[in-house]
Amino acid sequence: MKKYLMSGLTVLAMAFVAASCSSDDVYDASRSKVQDQYDAAFIRTFGEPASNQDWGFGTLYTNYTRSTAFTRAIQPTFNFPSDADPSKFLDDVPAGIELLTSGIGRANHYIDETYEGDVNVWGMGTEAGGWQDKSGGILYVKGNCDFSNRSFYFGGNSELYLVKGATLTLGENNGSGNLQSGTMIYIAEGAKLIANGVLHLNNGLHIYNHGTIETPQLSTNNTSVLYNVGTVTVENRISVENTLSVIVNDGTITAADLNTAGSGKFENNNKVTISGTTFVNSNENTWVNNGQYHTGNFIYYAASDEVINNCKLTVDEDFGINLADNDGNGNFKMDAGSSVVTKNFYGGGNWSGTYAGTWCDAQGGPFYIYMGAGSVFKVTGTATMNASKENYGIYGPTDGSSYDGVSFAVFEAKNVVMGKENQGFEVTYGGNLAVVAENHFANGNDGREDHPFIDFKGNARIYAPGFTSGKPAITIQSSECNPGFNGGGNIPVNYDVRIIAEDLSATESSDFDFNDVVFDVHFTSNTAAIVTLRAAGGTLPLRFMRNDELEVHKLFGYGDNTSVMINTDATARGYQTDPEADHKEPVEFAIESGLDRDTNKGNDIIIEVKKNGVWYEITAVKGKPAAKLAVAPQFPWVMEKVPMTSVYDRFSGWVQNPDVRWY
Repeated sequence: MKKYLMSGLTVLAMAFVAASCSSDDVYDASRSKVQDQYDAAFIRTFGEPASNQDWGFGTLYTNYTRSTAFTRAIQPTFNFPSDADPSKFLDDVPAGIELLTSGIGRANHYIDETYEGDVNVWGMGTEAGGWQDKSGGILYVKGNCDFSNRSFYFGGNSELYLVKGATLTLGENNGSGNLQSGTMIYIAEGAKLIANGVLHLNNGLHIYNHGTIETPQLSTNNTSVLYNVGTVTVENRISVENTLSVIVNDGTITAADLNTAGSGKFENNNKVTISGTTFVNSNENTWVNNGQYHTGNFIYYAASDEVINNCKLTVDEDFGINLADNDGNGNFKMDAGSSVVTKNFYGGGNWSGTYAGTWCDAQGGPFYIYMGAGSVFKVTGTATMNASKENYGIYGPTDGSSYDGVSFAVFEAKNVVMGKENQGFEVTYGGNLAVVAENHFANGNDGREDHPFIDFKGNARIYAPGFTSGKPAITIQSSECNPGFNGGGNIPVNYDVRIIAEDLSATESSDFDFNDVVFDVHFTSNTAAIVTLRAAGGTLPLRFMRNDELEVHKLFGYGDNTSVMINTDATARGYQTDPEADHKEPVEFAIESGLDRDTNKGNDIIIEVKKNGVWYEITAVKGKPAAKLAVAPQFPWVMEKVPMTSVYDRFSGWVQNPDVRWY
């Protein structure tokens, strides 16, 4: 940080001495035509200000943490089922139930290790009465019941209870197809179901597990449900297949691979470990993670809108995403405070590989990732971008929400490379998104200026060599859902307020970006402060404390050249050609007296803009249209030519009602 020194003179000595001003400096304190035009444009854009709107100057923001204003965990449209009633999980066989002596027909009995025959319980039917009565059979299992070399046929519309401490072992050939449709299986805590063959849930079969399930392979199909509160261990693949089959995990699941197909639905609320690959490969899939999900690879190869990460997804190797070429159709959603950590990321097409024996060849390009406030997507290796079409890419929040005072999402990678050389729209970065990389491919175009390699939407910004230097001044605390992010940046915790301002030139909504000057204030006493200048997005002369030596472009080292826009990504966005202007170091100077912190909270730090040879003060009058705002020191200012409301869509609501949380 550069500290500004002025030949031993203090700012105060210059601030109120008229002789220090040049001859054309005429201070006009009236509400001039310039001010009236600005006010009219402000009201057209944001509406009439509330009479009690103090523009943020009613408080100081030291150690500021705003209450979160984000939505609860993102919910899919599919309504996942609940666990079975607790009364279904038994400590013992109910009183009065007798030991099964013949395993043929219906049963309302129990078996234990003394039972030596086969089991053939049936209950299928569609009409009441006779052999077609659909009431089904009921069988209780206690002790150690091993059917590895015996037949176990359990018919539809029946109920099977494994009481506490029971073990039911099914053979390689009789465990999968012989659990029939409509059956309800309840496994109590401390009980175990071992299937030596494929455990196949089909045609409405439901298993509610509070104990342990062990099997080499597990599949659900055709409206079947596995609801796990205990432990499920699968040696090979879990398949969640067609016709609204469902797996809900409230316990622990371990498997080699997990595949969702057709309209299969999967929800994790606790812990899942997949050593191989997780596939999401149908437009009708629902995959939701509300807990800890760890997988070797994550391949999202469809156009489902129901792929949602609300907590932590860890991928050891490859995260690949390639969706349908329909704008807005298919996306990966991340809720506020959530995270993805992966070694490699493939965004869009032109990637291929064999995952769990399945060959994936992604030749298309589209992909969307929507990230909530305070979320982190971290690529420890290489991120390859190949969206290939306009708008596709990665977006931070656009609704003005915040998470622990952070309104940005962070996409962090070691290296970000092109997936296909010389192609427009490799990626779009949008919303409140900070992209942080050790290396990032340069922007440019494929020969058409309207086909940029990197398309910026909203307030997105890249922190990498050749873009903005350093890291964003964002700190995201680590949690069970997030590894955290420590940008550090240039914002010490002892700043009291950040002030952002317009230079009275805005005439329509697209002009209001409030970055013509951005500075932080640290009060050293009630009457003195240190000012740290962060950005100057305006192209008119703009000065502090009526002092020409404190003109913002001059402070940044540009002398009398006021045409340069500083630290607002103007070069990266194509509005100027000075790349150094996008990453200037902050400048610090002192105001040694004359302020009233307790009363004005920084509103008396005078800022003026020079228009047509006249200096006009930039004001924030209670209940009137404002050209400057007080915000928290962590507030990410809006980038060049980005409308305030496209980044903070609650801003207009806040103008009209100061109780609205807008960031």
